[in-house]
Amino acid sequence: MLDFELSSDQIYSSRFRELKMTSFKEACGFIAKLPYGRNTNREDFGLVLSEMKGTCSSKHALLASLALENGHPEVELIAGIFLMNEETHSRLNGFFTDKSYPNIPECHCYLRFQGERFDYTDASNRMEVIAPKIVREQRIDPNQVVDWKIMIHKHYLQGWLTRNPAFQMTLEDIWRDREEAIGLLGK
Repeated sequence: MLDFELSSDQIYSSRFRELKMTSFKEACGFIAKLPYGRNTNREDFGLVLSEMKGTCSSKHALLASLALENGHPEVELIAGIFLMNEETHSRLNGFFTDKSYPNIPECHCYLRFQGERFDYTDASNRMEVIAPKIVREQRIDPNQVVDWKIMIHKHYLQGWLTRNPAFQMTLEDIWRDREEAIGLLGK
């Protein structure tokens, strides 16, 4: 990943420097070590630093904003849809046993630089497992993690259900199951 000094006087750069981080690489490492968890307001990804937790969306939107503040738009924020299952997330072991489907298309945010993907959701380097299961990628702006990411995710899920009528599920059904799976990942 590209590394650069956090020299901007804008809000996120200042907040990272208050936490004694002066480079983008340090900021990425710090974010990866924070626990996974939803923030109290998904529109304010600065809460990752005050609540000391975040999701793939909030953590990567914060890092992408940090890159933009420091003049590095080539660090891309990506919303990628991959097929989530027990292989990609061991905490889902047994989750799909009683389901009519073997995986759930999940929308995951990460960074991309010069064609290489970087995932700072946690320190596990899960991207190695997720990358072969990616079925769609789209560059988004940090503010799009709030509504746009959900919209493209639900649109993909609806198409997936239409292509797989044997699942006999509605979008609401699969979204509820997906929320249950995400809850298991947050434990």
